[in-house]
Amino acid sequence: MTDAPGHPPSPRPPPTPATQRVLVVDDEPAVGAAIARLLRPTPVIFAQSATGALGRIDAGGRFAAILCDLHMPGMDGMGFFDAVVARAPGLARRIVFVTASASSRELDELLRRTGCRCLEKPFQGADLRAVVAEVSAREDG
Repeated sequence: MTDAPGHPPSPRPPPTPATQRVLVVDDEPAVGAAIARLLRPTPVIFAQSATGALGRIDAGGRFAAILCDLHMPGMDGMGFFDAVVARAPGLARRIVFVTASASSRELDELLRRTGCRCLEKPFQGADLRAVVAEVSAREDG
């Protein structure tokens, strides 16, 4: 659909449920279940490893937000971020790191380098929903 010359562009259609999906990457299934409860009715896709999440992205998965634990066995959150940048740079803007140890110089540098947000476990549902809404509203870049 195109807009007539001289008329303001049509507003973007509201996001469809598929574009509002949230990907949760965490080695602890209980964390994924808790996030799914807190974000209900938003669809939450859970991956228990970074490589599992990358498989979903490689298969064409698109997500409004990606919540990724920083400390996981195998590939950690930073490795996941770098892999997403290489595969789907627009999705990298949608990553929110989740960690139980949020105060460190290393974390501060990571957030500065990536431009990502961070949620410290345990977090409140309102804080989670606000961060997801914020990154979901970002334009793909």
